[in-house]
Amino acid sequence: MKIKCYYDSPMTHDTMVQACEEFGFEYVATEGPATMEDFKTLKGQDIDVILVSVNPMSTEEYTVLKDAGVKHVVSMSVGFDHFDKAAAKEIGIGIHHSSYPPATVASYAVMLMLMSARRYDSIERAYKGRDFRVTDALRGNDPSELTFGVIGTGKIGAAVCNRLRGFEPKKILCYDIYQNESLKEFCEYVSLEELLAQSDIVTLHAFASPENYHLINAERLALMKPTAYIVNTARGSLVDAEALADAIENGKLGGAALDVLEVENGVYYCDKRGQELPAIMKRLEEMPEVIMTQHMAFCSTLTGRAQIYEAIKTGYLAMTGQPNPNEVK
Repeated sequence: MKIKCYYDSPMTHDTMVQACEEFGFEYVATEGPATMEDFKTLKGQDIDVILVSVNPMSTEEYTVLKDAGVKHVVSMSVGFDHFDKAAAKEIGIGIHHSSYPPATVASYAVMLMLMSARRYDSIERAYKGRDFRVTDALRGNDPSELTFGVIGTGKIGAAVCNRLRGFEPKKILCYDIYQNESLKEFCEYVSLEELLAQSDIVTLHAFASPENYHLINAERLALMKPTAYIVNTARGSLVDAEALADAIENGKLGGAALDVLEVENGVYYCDKRGQELPAIMKRLEEMPEVIMTQHMAFCSTLTGRAQIYEAIKTGYLAMTGQPNPNEVK
């Protein structure tokens, strides 16, 4: 069996080598991205599996991979909304995602929540502008004063709740159609509308799906306190970015911390210095009430090693026909 790993890095290379040896893969590794140009070179290389990042892949790309003999594509991410499931199935390419511990994303989400509570973006802008006055505009809130709302209480959402518990907040409210019984000791499950209306900071940990598209829209933003914040480390499509910007601009929402954005494909993970950004991205990044990072809540040494190992293991399970919890069906 032979696997090609894109986005190889010094941090995860040793893990990749060890995992390939453990699961019997001959490997080819490259630091470069997974592109159509590279896919066209795979023919004749006997590659069975490729490991990619969160690349949106076209029908044409699946066709080229199939023609080159590639049997499976594994994304080194937990999410899989960037896959065209129908196209892959029609062409006969198996698609899969990876997995990793929830700790890194959960900690990052809590970090953004605390930064929002303390108005860090405004503080940083004032400092970099050499305005060292400590004004009421920079006065934030202690977590013990706040009600936190957690939308989605799967592995990452539950880990967020457990971390928030240590700050002894006023309340931790949760919303999920599948309730986590272990959280009910210190969290309260409520309706989505009630959570939005009561929370000072709302953090999103739901899957991207047609049902969840623009879960946070203008109508739901109108339910929130004018001082509240939205934190999104899940998927950009959960939030109507234009409606969010309008709400902040019009004083209907306190601000946001966004690690993901619905227009990020083709921008994040690329060097865009000196280039134009999508209008909504530029609009949001210019707002002092908004913190933005480039879809990197997962990015730690712990997660990097785990996602490579699990991705290669997933490729092995797919190639050997064993039960595979990470297969996208």
